[in-house]
Amino acid sequence: MKKALLIITLLLTLSGCLNAGRKEANVNERYSNIIELIKEHENFATSSNYYDISVEMAKINEGYRYYITIDNPRIAMYDIELLAIEEDVDYMNNMAANVGIFEETQYNMIPNQANAAKGFTKGIIASGVSSKPETTLYIFTQFKNQDFSKIHSEYFKLDVKYEAQ
Repeated sequence: MKKALLIITLLLTLSGCLNAGRKEANVNERYSNIIELIKEHENFATSSNYYDISVEMAKINEGYRYYITIDNPRIAMYDIELLAIEEDVDYMNNMAANVGIFEETQYNMIPNQANAAKGFTKGIIASGVSSKPETTLYIFTQFKNQDFSKIHSEYFKLDVKYEAQ
């Protein structure tokens, strides 16, 4: 009887580990897929009809940090994701700037409303590090409508340059 309980407990524990491993593999696969989507995409926008998007750069010890901001939503946006890459950087060994891909937190924005406790943010900021004071970022954003029945994706190409104050 004790052996049977021990075996059942071990199987349940291993099953939980397998599910966690599968979820992590799915997230890593999604990350890689988004990077490939950006690389294969041909038409990039510089602005959106649905929100404001901007990028700034600051000097840090290791080079430069860029900040990508999405704010001022014009429609309700749920489960927002963002991923940004620079050309000629290996993102299998370096983490790309991203929001909403690896976290379990869901980011939502609604025009003229912000309530962090209920999951509604005023804006979203993703940051990454660059070795160059001037670069071009290729950015993927995606969000869903309120009932998750529609998914909207956009691709941006934004230039950013460090400017000393």
